[in-house]
Amino acid sequence: MSDYTVQLFVGVGPVRLGMSRDEVRRAMPEASESFRKTPTSPHGTDSFHQSGFQVFYEGQEPMVEYIELSRDSGFRAHYRDLDVFATPADEVAAYIARDAAFDETAREFPYSYIFPGLQLSLWRPVLPEDDEAGRYFSTIGIGRKGYYDEMG
Repeated sequence: MSDYTVQLFVGVGPVRLGMSRDEVRRAMPEASESFRKTPTSPHGTDSFHQSGFQVFYEGQEPMVEYIELSRDSGFRAHYRDLDVFATPADEVAAYIARDAAFDETAREFPYSYIFPGLQLSLWRPVLPEDDEAGRYFSTIGIGRKGYYDEMG
């Protein structure tokens, strides 16, 4: 099983924020599958590990702006020394909140936890009281500097 560490303002594993699409594809150990996140997305999203590792691009020449990792994709995701997908969501949020506060006014809170100062987000589709799956986050993502500032 692979291990990927989220490095704030840097990237995840071999993928770095600001890399070109060609650099990403050379850095990853398998071929990508691409899809459009929305019909108006200017660039396709590259996905690896059966869509569990997704890379989003921006700019005239596509450059990495955001990286998102998903639970149950055949790898472990770490924030510092914490295994994000194997640790209960409330513990993950508290651990990351030691570095920066999350936005409790975010539109999708408490499904999404956005840490604007870290350009990091966590997401789960349900809450623990609704379904056991809500005890754990389903995704962790990081953006380039200013990503969440521009998302408003």
